[in-house]
Amino acid sequence: MKKIVLPVLFAFLVTLTFGQDLKKATKYVNDKDYEKAKTEIDGILAKDPANSQALYLKSKVYTLMADSSAYKNLFTGDPYDEAFDAFKKAMADSNNPAVTLMVVKDNYSPIFGVYAGFYQEAANAFNAAANSNNKPDTAGFAKAMNYFIKANDVGQYIAENKWASIGKVDTTLVLNIAKAALNAKKNDSARKYFQEIADAHISGLHADSPDPSYELPYQWLTLDYKQAGDSANMVKYATIGNELYPKDDYYDFVEMDYYREKDDHEALFKKYDELTSSNPDSLRYHLNYATEIFSYIFSSDEGTVIPNKDQLLSTLQSQLDKALAIEPNNGNVNLLYAQYLYNEGIFALDAASKIKGAKLTPEQTKNKSDLGGQGKDFLQKAIPYAEKATTTFEEGYKKTEKSRYKSAVNLLENIYQSLGDKDNLKVYSDKYNAADEKFVN
Repeated sequence: MKKIVLPVLFAFLVTLTFGQDLKKATKYVNDKDYEKAKTEIDGILAKDPANSQALYLKSKVYTLMADSSAYKNLFTGDPYDEAFDAFKKAMADSNNPAVTLMVVKDNYSPIFGVYAGFYQEAANAFNAAANSNNKPDTAGFAKAMNYFIKANDVGQYIAENKWASIGKVDTTLVLNIAKAALNAKKNDSARKYFQEIADAHISGLHADSPDPSYELPYQWLTLDYKQAGDSANMVKYATIGNELYPKDDYYDFVEMDYYREKDDHEALFKKYDELTSSNPDSLRYHLNYATEIFSYIFSSDEGTVIPNKDQLLSTLQSQLDKALAIEPNNGNVNLLYAQYLYNEGIFALDAASKIKGAKLTPEQTKNKSDLGGQGKDFLQKAIPYAEKATTTFEEGYKKTEKSRYKSAVNLLENIYQSLGDKDNLKVYSDKYNAADEKFVN
């Protein structure tokens, strides 16, 4: 019978002993004698690793000690890591009323201390890396990223247990993780956490008031997927970015760069149609659209088949007309209009010159004459636009305008040479030659 009684008695004595140790540890904590409290708690857990009350006290004491550099040498690992692990193990014993009472009495302070501690460690590491003379301090930013991730893990643990209202995406914290990852050159991690924000359509702490600092995820993801050649995700995040920040055309122009690089002019011009329709008063959009069509048609290799060429030329002229309606004296718009008309004129004259032979049919003769007339008519129409551009660019004779001024003057030289007007050809040749001396401001 003694063999049966002794283990029970032994267990009773052990429990009684641990109870006395817990009281001593608690007294040390209350007296803020944390070093002695740590020694007592570590001793209890060395003998009884599953002691829930001791685990809770460990989380409390380690968190309090971690907040002070005076105790730094007493830990071999990260005290916040150990405190978090101890708190989770203590809370796993949900049927222990003593632990529940301790936690409620402290208002869950240990776990919130761990959350705040990791966040502060992360902020300190981030600021140190940002101010480091060793730029870029990728290791410092990586350290900050890891601490921010730990803070996020704690925050989600708190949220899962409903001890505080923390969103599935802890907005500012997740943004900081991604920023730290970006500076640490860890793009995979940056992408992951930027996506958490973007997929949740977060634009700041208040949904009705977009914060510009939260636009980074959408801009970065749009560009990142563009560079990766992933058009589906590029469009996805550009679309969300546009919805949240409608005044920023960044997303549209990243998309258009992508379509341009892929020679997908149909998608490119469709995007321009959307932009100019939604921004009818934008000189920039109308001019850019016209320039894009101009470059596509007139810079293509000879023999290149351009679908819907006539329709595109009509759109080009329409966009230039809309741009001039907004700003009639804009030099860039007038120069592009003149270049467009000049090119049309030269193409017509070139086509006329190719109709030749010893004996032309009446139809050939008529076509040659019509094309010649059309060509000269285009050239005549180009003159006032080129003159307007010249006048605009020569105002003040600024160095920054010299190149465009010379382009406009040279265009007039070519027009008058094609028309056989030697007098005006000389006028503009002299202007061209004198430009370098005039544009000195």
